[in-house]
Amino acid sequence: MLYVYFINQLVLLEALLSETFSHSRLGCFENCKHQYKLKYRDKIRVERDTIERFLGSMVHLTLEYTYKKANFEKVAPDKGQVVGLFGWYWRRKWNDNIIIVKRQYSKEHYRSIGEKAVARYFDQYAPFTQNKILGLEQKLNIKLDPDGLRVMTGVIDRIDEKPDGSVDIVDYKTGMNPPNQKQIDEERQLALYQIGVKELVGERKIRLVWNYLMSGIEFTSERSDAQLEALKKDTLLLIEEVESTTVFDKHPSALCNYCEYLNHDDGKGGVLCDGKL
Repeated sequence: MLYVYFINQLVLLEALLSETFSHSRLGCFENCKHQYKLKYRDKIRVERDTIERFLGSMVHLTLEYTYKKANFEKVAPDKGQVVGLFGWYWRRKWNDNIIIVKRQYSKEHYRSIGEKAVARYFDQYAPFTQNKILGLEQKLNIKLDPDGLRVMTGVIDRIDEKPDGSVDIVDYKTGMNPPNQKQIDEERQLALYQIGVKELVGERKIRLVWNYLMSGIEFTSERSDAQLEALKKDTLLLIEEVESTTVFDKHPSALCNYCEYLNHDDGKGGVLCDGKL
């Protein structure tokens, strides 16, 4: 029996080490361990999305296509066409699994603010060829240790090479409430991406850029080598905490209304989560 126990533990350890972590996965654990268990341990998939996430996806698709046309096909974008493209994506991909949490707003309200965000972005950044595009929706591996035993993954909205040879890591945000500069300077996601981008571009100056599309505000920040090393250590410790966790408590908050598991049938006469302790 002891032999079987150790074999089972080794199998579990191997499975944990083979798991791929991302910033969003770690964020899920930090926000609610119960949601994390359902999504990443139990691997329960629910066909449900919020209109805020859907809106963000449609804006991302629109900007990705626009930058491709402008930079790789050398087609000058037209504002009306770009805004129309957002509407086309919206109509084509809309489905009945998208929920509206804030009942005071309609589907058309969200579509309208998406169109306005795309139009504003066009006014700010057209013709979209100021920098050389190194990557669009670029998949990335992020080594957290020298031997590469711990590798995270990420997807970067855009990587730009500026005329002076420096590099911008650009992230589009569609949240309604922009953060302050202090929060930006402590933000983890793009700093993790910088670790991976350094492997690709070498020792160049790298700037982190957040485009808050709903307000038209752009934030920038930079990280030193010392800050990146500290981030690696902190992230490794967080991953160790995730892997050693055996009790996945609920963490009721306003975010529960946006959770795909809230009040979803568990197939056993109950629900996956009721949003209560």
